[in-house]
Amino acid sequence: MTSILGIPPEDLHGAFRRFYVWRDQLGVWRARPLPKLTADEVAYGVKQELEADTQLELAFACAWQRCRRNVFHYLQECAVEPTSGHTTS
Repeated sequence: MTSILGIPPEDLHGAFRRFYVWRDQLGVWRARPLPKLTADEVAYGVKQELEADTQLELAFACAWQRCRRNVFHYLQECAVEPTSGHTTS
C-alpha cells in the first residue's frame, strides 16, 4: 500500500523510533515519546503527546520532538562539564 504522497508507510517507521504510535477512533494519529518525559524535558518544551491527521505529518512532528529532546540532553551535558579554560576569539 502506498500513501497519497507515494511514500510507503514502512518508510516512515524510522521517524517513529522511540515513540509509541497509535491511531484513535476518530482516525487521528497520536504518538508519545519513550521513555516517559522528565519534568525538566516538559519544562523545556518537549511535548508529552503529538497528534496529526496523517502519518507523514506525525513523522515530521516525531522527528522534530526527538531533535528537541536531544538538544535538551546536550545542553544538560554541557552545563555539567567543566570548562577547559581555553577562550576562542
